[in-house]
Amino acid sequence: MMRVDAHHHLWDLSVRPQPWMIGAALEPLARTFTVHDYAEATTTSAIEASVVVQTVSDEAETVELLALCDEVAGPSAVVGWVDLSSDNVGARLDALQAGTGGRFLRGIRHQVHDEADPEWIARGDVRRGIQGVGAHGIVYERLLRPQHLAAATATAARLD
Repeated sequence: MMRVDAHHHLWDLSVRPQPWMIGAALEPLARTFTVHDYAEATTTSAIEASVVVQTVSDEAETVELLALCDEVAGPSAVVGWVDLSSDNVGARLDALQAGTGGRFLRGIRHQVHDEADPEWIARGDVRRGIQGVGAHGIVYERLLRPQHLAAATATAARLD
């Protein structure tokens, strides 16, 4: 049986700050963590494949993660980010899938818990964006808190 790490992160703090790293509890994470650090940390775990997941709402990070998968042995899939409220989600996904490492794009997620509006995920533009993700054959991964569950459940029920 293949052992897969289904969710891990990589970041370079000199390239992109991670604004979610706030407080003493997250202080141990406040350092650059590269694919080489990941490989070293998992050498004894027999991990055969992994999914690297976006950390910030910035499509440039997704482009970088896809390119990384194309360049090095390591992550075998990416869950990235696009602006789900945009009217060009399909075009953005087309560009990501056609670009370097695009074949590694397996999903999109958005930090719903960072949105001020607890109903953000239920908005029509966001729902259309999520539908566009599904139309591209990839998954939408929700990242939310309990106060968003009702809107997320209602949105899921309305998706085709």
